Amino acid sequence: MAIRLRIVEGQYVAMCAVETDPQPGDIYLDDGMHYALAAKFCRDWQGENVAWNYPREWALMDTQKLRDCRDVWAKIDAANAVRYTTLPACNSD
Repeated sequence: MAIRLRIVEGQYVAMCAVETDPQPGDIYLDDGMHYALAAKFCRDWQGENVAWNYPREWALMDTQKLRDCRDVWAKIDAANAVRYTTLPACNSD
């Protein structure tokens, strides 16, 4: 998932790029960059008890969310379904 890093109220937050619009100062990380950071994080914290509790950061992220990625992907899937069902049939001969 591509993400944007943005400073909100003095705090860096990471957000789904699909759910937000770009703003000046954002740092965009594509899927590969995000994957690399996630792999590094998992390796560094492997076997550790991590308290997954970031209420301030999560609340700040929510203030930036403009749309839900599931809704966006559902529309893309629906558009693709129509497009692919209207393609001419392929002959195997």
